[in-house]
Amino acid sequence: MSLLEIKNLNLTYPNGKKIFENAEITLQPGESQALWSPNGTGKTSLFRVVTGLLKPQTADIFLEDKAVTNEEEFKALRLKVGFVLQHADDQLFFPQVIDDVAFGPLNQGLSEKEARKVSEEALSNLGILELKDALSYELSGGQKKLVTLACVLSMKPQVLLLDEPTNGLDVDSKQRLIEVINKIDAAKIIISHDPDMLSSTCTKFSTIRNCRIESIAKPEMHEHWHTHFYILIMNLPNAEFFLLYLGDRKSV
Repeated sequence: MSLLEIKNLNLTYPNGKKIFENAEITLQPGESQALWSPNGTGKTSLFRVVTGLLKPQTADIFLEDKAVTNEEEFKALRLKVGFVLQHADDQLFFPQVIDDVAFGPLNQGLSEKEARKVSEEALSNLGILELKDALSYELSGGQKKLVTLACVLSMKPQVLLLDEPTNGLDVDSKQRLIEVINKIDAAKIIISHDPDMLSSTCTKFSTIRNCRIESIAKPEMHEHWHTHFYILIMNLPNAEFFLLYLGDRKSV
């Protein structure tokens, strides 16, 4: 039985840009799946479709083999599918960390005492319990990322959708987040442009190509990233200097 499945996904933006055409993706229990592709190909849109925040032209969405078709069913899905946004500030609303983390459990119907308990457990599991009374806006980027993850984990999701989780983090914060992600039992789909992070956290790799989601091998993912990086460098002034400095002897 698949944990999460999306089939027959067709999405075209109002400006006429086609994003998905008969696309599909499946997530098995305990699986950690990478989704890598260039910007503008629909990665975040996929997460918004899964959680009911974006309505495509067509999509068949199943959670534990049960179809999700209306807003009430999407509300139930969002209690089981945690979505960690790319920008942590978009997910932190309250002055204190503990209030942000407890928001989800309270909406699940827990009492204030129960919500505080599971929130402290989530913070403790991530090694940041000391931040519970901190002011969210005073946290570092890495701390904010961990707090937003605690916000989602406090709801005990079966599926985690992580959108560029290491974006903007320094090396130490990135490594800590990778270690945390690897300890999470929930099935995961991770969007990232960071091939090292994806290689360290995922066992299955996919990309968006020609408006469809396709499986790729890990080496292919690295090759695509290096090609994308090479094109980026080539568009810079003094491209030849940069390539020689990096040890790339390709002719320019």
